[in-house]
Amino acid sequence: MTKERNTKKAIRKEIYVVAALFTVVFVAMAVFLGYFVQVGSKDFIYNSYNSRFSVFTDDVTRGSIYTADGHIIAETKTDDENNEYRKYPDDRLFSHSVGYVGKGMSGLEASYSFDLLKSHISLDEQINNTLSGIKSPGDSLYTTFDYDSQKAAYDGLDMFDGAVIAIEPDTGKVIAMVSKPDYDPNTIAENWDAITDETKNNSALLNRAIAGAYPPGSTFKIVTTIAYLRDNDGDDYFDYNCKGSITVDDYKIHCSSKKAHGSEDLLKAFSNSCNSAYAYMGVNLDREVFLSTANSLLFNETLPADLGNTRKSKFDIDDSTSDSIVAQTAIGQGQTTVSPLHMCMLVSAIANNGELMEPYMADKLVSEEGDIVSATSPKSYGKLLSDEEVLLLNEYMEAVVMDGTADNVDFGDLKVYGKTGTAEYSTNKNVTHSWFVGYAVNDSGDKLAIAVIMEGAGYGSKYAAPLAAKVFNAYFN
Repeated sequence: MTKERNTKKAIRKEIYVVAALFTVVFVAMAVFLGYFVQVGSKDFIYNSYNSRFSVFTDDVTRGSIYTADGHIIAETKTDDENNEYRKYPDDRLFSHSVGYVGKGMSGLEASYSFDLLKSHISLDEQINNTLSGIKSPGDSLYTTFDYDSQKAAYDGLDMFDGAVIAIEPDTGKVIAMVSKPDYDPNTIAENWDAITDETKNNSALLNRAIAGAYPPGSTFKIVTTIAYLRDNDGDDYFDYNCKGSITVDDYKIHCSSKKAHGSEDLLKAFSNSCNSAYAYMGVNLDREVFLSTANSLLFNETLPADLGNTRKSKFDIDDSTSDSIVAQTAIGQGQTTVSPLHMCMLVSAIANNGELMEPYMADKLVSEEGDIVSATSPKSYGKLLSDEEVLLLNEYMEAVVMDGTADNVDFGDLKVYGKTGTAEYSTNKNVTHSWFVGYAVNDSGDKLAIAVIMEGAGYGSKYAAPLAAKVFNAYFN
């Protein structure tokens, strides 16, 4: 009898164990299913390696993509044999932001593929279309881009490689984003081998606006200025007599054209973009304050921007770093690298009273019937700068345009705050990148922040700043 009871207990125990295992498996499957429906299904459905991808295009025609002002920039067409293909009416103009469908996917075409293949027309119409063998129209994506601003940026880069990105400071909307070299998304499949040929070393698929890694040149003096203010408890007193160059640990740094600026306070050193003054300033900064300031301004961090594969900017100094490297770092040379996106976000925060709005370029999804399916709401990352820092930086950046390094640039009737930069990137110091970062304000108080880099072009005041002026005027006019 005892043996029989023990046997029953053992059986019951086994049943409990099996039941517990089934429960665990069931819960795990439920969790995975929930994740798949909410998150993973998108990646699975529009993954170019998914052999079932075509199934999702059988019932829905991929939706169109528009600029904010209603210009169509991607659409689905049919050829003479009624085969669908993706058409990009402006060829290369939006290649890096909108991306392509043809050899896999990229850009907005990839990140919103799931949504473009969904239809939110009425259920009755969808049923009728299915019964009739007709595809339902997919939802359309409206971006944040302004067509005229994008074209001004693209045309302004002309033959130069580089990037332009412009952001609305109070919302984070990306108004323009251009990268060169580029490609024609209409012929991406046919020209794939040539575009990806590493021997040409042109990296045409790289979006330099968000993933470029450049020496910032004198645009970095914005960061050095903020570090100086923080190292001195907000006091902007500074006095330096510039003789046209400075030697730090046997390393000689020259001012532009070896010009001696004479006696300068912080405002004049900034507006003159005085290398000697900023090299001296950098060497005398507390290293921990310098590093913490850079980190607080998103260096060495993943940027809070819903734009794709952005690149971290690099800044690295410590107590073991030589004074000569710190001096170079303070003027935007040395080992520091930035993306145009990062510099645009920094000046965007300055324009928005120190508060950074997270950049985005997908504004809303709209059904074929005109109903808004979903919309992106502006999102604040938080305050990067104090009110006092913003006040001083506005004064300094205005001086750059009024009587500093950009005083020869015609910005029209706009009020502009900026910083030019000329960045060395090779042993040949006569070959430099041209930078401009800043923002413009019109009479109504509307603002636009921008970062421009033109590779190998030369002085920022001669090339990048005039291009920024073209984008500003295209946007506000």
